[in-house]
Amino acid sequence: MVLRWRKLIILVVLLFALAGAIFWWKNWSTKSEPLKLGVTFSTAYSYNLGLDPRETFLALLEDLQIKDFRVPIYWSEIEPARGEFDWQMLDFIVTEAARHDAKLTLVIGRKVPRWPECFIPNWAAGLVGSKADEAVLEMEKTVVERYKDNPTVERWQIENEPFFPFGICPAPSQNLLKEEISLVRSLDDRSIMLTVSGELDPWFSTACSADVLGISMYRLSYNPAFGFVPYPLTPFVYRFRAWLMRPFLKEEVVISELQAEPWFTKSFDELTGEERAVAFTADDLQTNINFAAETGFSKAYLWGAEWWYLEKLAGRAELWQAAKVLFK
Repeated sequence: MVLRWRKLIILVVLLFALAGAIFWWKNWSTKSEPLKLGVTFSTAYSYNLGLDPRETFLALLEDLQIKDFRVPIYWSEIEPARGEFDWQMLDFIVTEAARHDAKLTLVIGRKVPRWPECFIPNWAAGLVGSKADEAVLEMEKTVVERYKDNPTVERWQIENEPFFPFGICPAPSQNLLKEEISLVRSLDDRSIMLTVSGELDPWFSTACSADVLGISMYRLSYNPAFGFVPYPLTPFVYRFRAWLMRPFLKEEVVISELQAEPWFTKSFDELTGEERAVAFTADDLQTNINFAAETGFSKAYLWGAEWWYLEKLAGRAELWQAAKVLFK
C-alpha cells in the first residue's frame, strides 16, 4: 500500500511538473524578438573565390549596409613567421567596421570558419603537444591585447565547432579549449561565444563554458550515397534545445552559421552560369531566414555573403538584391 501511494505521489508530481513546463514553454515561445541578421565574412574564402577581400568587405558595409559581422582571424595569415605579425588586413576590417558603425565578433584559434577549418602556419605545423598549444595561446594573447580596447569588437569567439569532426585539423583538445577560455577571460571582459553543429553536435558541454552559444543551421546537406538530403528538424527542435541550454548560459543562443549559399559538390568554377543561378536562389535565402525566425532565436549570421558578391560581379545579382532588401 505504501509503495502504491509513493508511486501515485510521484506520478502527480510529474504531471504537475509537465503541465508547468508546457505552460512556461508556451508562454516563453510567444515572446520571440525579431530575427536580427549579420554575416560571417572570410578573407580566406574571398581569396578562394578570386575576390579582393577589401573590396568585398566594403561592398557589404556600404551597399548592403550590414552592421554585424563574424570575422575569422586566420592564424596562417596574421603570423606567417613566429612572433612576426601582419595586421594590415585585420586592421583594415576593424577600422572600416568602426567607420561604418558596425560591430564585430572576432574568431580566434587554430580551427576557425571555412575549409580546411584549421589554418596553422607552416612554422607551427610540426609542433606537437604542449609546444603546439603554447603557440596557439601566444597568438591569441597577441590578438586580444591588440583589439581588446576597441569598442567595435563586440565579443570573442574561441575556436569554431571545436569538437565537431570536420576539416583538416589536429585532434580536438578539451584542455586546450579550457586554457584558451581562461586566457581570454583574463585579458578582456567581453563575452565569449563557443559554437557547435546545430544538427550533429551535443550542445550541453560546450554551453557550460560559454556566455553565448552559436549553432550552425543547415536545411540541406549532401551525402555521396544519397545526394542532397534535407535535415528532418523543425524550428521547435532548435527552440527546445535552446531552451534546455538557457540555465547554463550567461546570455543566449544565436545562429552562428545560417546556410545562405549553395552546398558545393564540385568546385564553383566548374559550374556553368545556369547551374550557379539555380544552385541557391533568393527564394532559398528567404525560406531559410523564415525557418530561422520561427526558432525564436534573436540573431543569425548568414553564411555566403562572398558568394553573393561574386555572383553580382558575374551579372547574377538576384541574391545580392535580396540581401539588400533584408538588411535595409
